[in-house]
Amino acid sequence: MAGLHAQTKLTQKLGQRLALAPQLTQSLKILAMNSLELDAYLEECLESNPLLEQEPEISMPEAAESGGEDAESNEDWREQGDDRWEEMYSSSGRSALPDQDTQIEEELSLSASLHEQIDREPMSDQERALAHVLIDSLEDDGYFRSDPHEIAATTDSSAEAVITVLEAVIQELEPAGIGARDLVECLLLQLNDTDGASKLVRRMLLHFSDALFEPDDVLVGLLDCSFDELDQARARMRRLDPFPGHGLRGDNNIYVRPEIIFRRSNRDIEVEVPASAHRSLRISNQWDGHQWAGSDSDFMDNAMQEATWLLDALDQRSETLMKVGICLAKRQRAFLEHGALGLKPLTLQDVAEEVGVHESTISRVTNGKYAETPLGLIEMKRFFSAGLPTRGGGTISVYRVQQRVKAVIESEPVGNPISDQAIADRLKAEGIEVARRTVAKYREQAGLPTSSQRRRNGRARIARNEKGRTSA
Repeated sequence: MAGLHAQTKLTQKLGQRLALAPQLTQSLKILAMNSLELDAYLEECLESNPLLEQEPEISMPEAAESGGEDAESNEDWREQGDDRWEEMYSSSGRSALPDQDTQIEEELSLSASLHEQIDREPMSDQERALAHVLIDSLEDDGYFRSDPHEIAATTDSSAEAVITVLEAVIQELEPAGIGARDLVECLLLQLNDTDGASKLVRRMLLHFSDALFEPDDVLVGLLDCSFDELDQARARMRRLDPFPGHGLRGDNNIYVRPEIIFRRSNRDIEVEVPASAHRSLRISNQWDGHQWAGSDSDFMDNAMQEATWLLDALDQRSETLMKVGICLAKRQRAFLEHGALGLKPLTLQDVAEEVGVHESTISRVTNGKYAETPLGLIEMKRFFSAGLPTRGGGTISVYRVQQRVKAVIESEPVGNPISDQAIADRLKAEGIEVARRTVAKYREQAGLPTSSQRRRNGRARIARNEKGRTSA
């Protein structure tokens, strides 16, 4: 034991470790917050930092006391303020956006309203029970994306009965567009008018959906219409709702406040970062000139440093949101004007390069945040879509390819389905570079069975039709 003894060694190790400065940490934290989280955080800062304060609001009576002429002007404003505001708003060319409180109230009652509508409609008990199941199977945006065969198996009915109730009952409910299986069907369900603009929109959706956002002269030639008629058709399309469910499940609704507002103004898209509580935040001058000593001096120095960092971080957050909003308005203008059909391929990296920040910054700016748009209140992640390469060197959004796969399958002859490889070959002939396994993935996402299953379904349908004709 005598030979054993403890040894102490001093060694050096070279390595790299990322350490974020407190100022950068606070800036990243604020950037990732949504408006409601930011308001709560600022309340904590106001309570803990004596150098922070909010600018007092100027009340209307104080402004009225400033002079007789101003008071008279303010009195006129109070008497006719509503009319003047309506005139100013309507003349600005901006589209009215839905009231958020009203929208949330409607969302909370939509599911119950659909069930009540079913109970009032004349139908058999079996159809009524199936209709209630279909309503419960709708997704939050109001679309039907379930597999009819799975619903048929759980309700002791046939897939044909499921489709019949969906099309004849569910899709006739209010709001129009409920129960649609894709965006084109959703928009078509809302076009019940017989005016010229509605008829032209139907033609555009049914026959030229892939060319909707071509230049006006191209569309005018395809549709054989005038430029004025095309403008009227596009205006009619903008009034259609691509998300008729608006959060169908009331228990999933949460109150949100938009981080960015997109407004349509004439032929342009305006971007606004709405004002919030931090706009009135400032450093108090109450303690200017006061001499602090000891620990008080250290505390106040730290408070001044934290307050300065906070205000800088808030300014940077607003500036970054505005830059991202301008980029999204430019890159996804067709989406803001026409809905998901106009969505172009766009990634976080694309926006990061244009704005001049890191991709992770764009992720913080958009993750869990919402934007107020002419389409309604939507998550900012909806602006982003992966793209597939085309033969011409460009890209096409995944959504457009998914719709094309669905259209090819729906147009195939009954009993003679097209394989996933044949669909991939057809898309490649159209200039869309897509693999067979990608087609299979998009087909599954659309709730469409395999070619072998479609062949069996088609043969069974033909056999039933022949049996019906024989018995007749």
